[in-house]
Amino acid sequence: MKIKSHKLTLGLNIKEFSLLVFLICASGFSTFIQLISLFIFSLAFIFFSRKIRFVGRWVFYMLLLIVSIIQLFFLWKADYGLNFILNTLLISFMWFLALQCSNIVVGSVFSFDNLKLERILKIFFKLNLILIILQIILMCVEMKTLFPFSNMSAGDNLKGFFRNSSVTMIIMSFYFIFYLYKKDWLNMILAAILMVLTFYMSGLLMFVGVFSVFVFLAFSFKVKLKIIGGLIIGLFLFAKLSPENIVYVQHILTKKVNSSTDPARKIVSFNQTFGNWVDSPVQFVFGSGGGKFSSRSAFITGGDYVSWYPESMVYRSSDFENNHFALWNKQILLTPYKDGTSNQPFSFYNKIIGEYGLIGLILFLIYLYSPLKYYRRLSYGKLILVLMLGYFLLDYWFEYFSVIVFLELFLYLDIKNQITVNNDG
Repeated sequence: MKIKSHKLTLGLNIKEFSLLVFLICASGFSTFIQLISLFIFSLAFIFFSRKIRFVGRWVFYMLLLIVSIIQLFFLWKADYGLNFILNTLLISFMWFLALQCSNIVVGSVFSFDNLKLERILKIFFKLNLILIILQIILMCVEMKTLFPFSNMSAGDNLKGFFRNSSVTMIIMSFYFIFYLYKKDWLNMILAAILMVLTFYMSGLLMFVGVFSVFVFLAFSFKVKLKIIGGLIIGLFLFAKLSPENIVYVQHILTKKVNSSTDPARKIVSFNQTFGNWVDSPVQFVFGSGGGKFSSRSAFITGGDYVSWYPESMVYRSSDFENNHFALWNKQILLTPYKDGTSNQPFSFYNKIIGEYGLIGLILFLIYLYSPLKYYRRLSYGKLILVLMLGYFLLDYWFEYFSVIVFLELFLYLDIKNQITVNNDG
């Protein structure tokens, strides 16, 4: 019996189905599969693509890639050697993949029909929802309970296609906003439930804070009342579902942030970044170098972040070892409750300023050029962009690929919609 090809591709043509596969691969459920598949997609884009849109985001990725590669020629460095080279190659490879992922996403947005793109997003959402439901069922079986979420860490298991639950929370917040503006109430509610059940408290606090401000500035009075009512109900239910997480948040907000003896190490990391940045004119302009101060690459090659990196290849620059590595290593993590987001030095702002200095900051502003150019005309893209600027405080999202892939997909889809509407008008 022959199976019709359109059933295999979920009603999408081969290019559209390839984009869906790309989104699943970019999600990062397996680091090895993610890196290999993205590299293959990157090569395919180089050989088969005819257009590259030279906008601000392309300049951002390309120049950071070039700046990172240039480090290979720093032969005068005292710690120069094979380990230094591998560290540099890793961060350069990360930027290469990030550039190509961006090219694939933006190229797809401007070549595919809008309704097809929205269908691809919805298919991914449904597949991810099914996977999370299966993960919940598995939790129920393993914990021998019908309600596993009374456990404070239960949300960590809700990864869906993604590497961890924090990524799930952020991308589901994008979907929530997208479906809110599309008035797709059922999927909006489902996205909100998935977002909350991850128990990623830092992300949820960021979302509630930014969303609440946005509600008062952008929506009508009736919509404000509905949204505020929904937030109150959601907060009440969350407090009943997981009171331990509420206590944890209260502890962070009232004690850790204001503590002079044991402050949140996230705040300490920002102080270290600023101190390192203004330490010398060279540091101020160029930073410590890609992978040499604060990044996922720095932690990977530093030897304590992952178990698969060869011990003989461990590399830690002095700037990294004396600053952020001292805030996050195996020794510190032996102490219970020292591993929350409030104690993680991970932040895109630490990375872009600490490793690339003023040049990195300028390039990031160039990256924001197109979204800011069309900002006033955006719908859901406005809130997604502002939220992402907040989320950048929480981790090195460019080195995870998944968050930025969905950010750019939603953002440039909205930009394209506004350009189309403006031209039709």
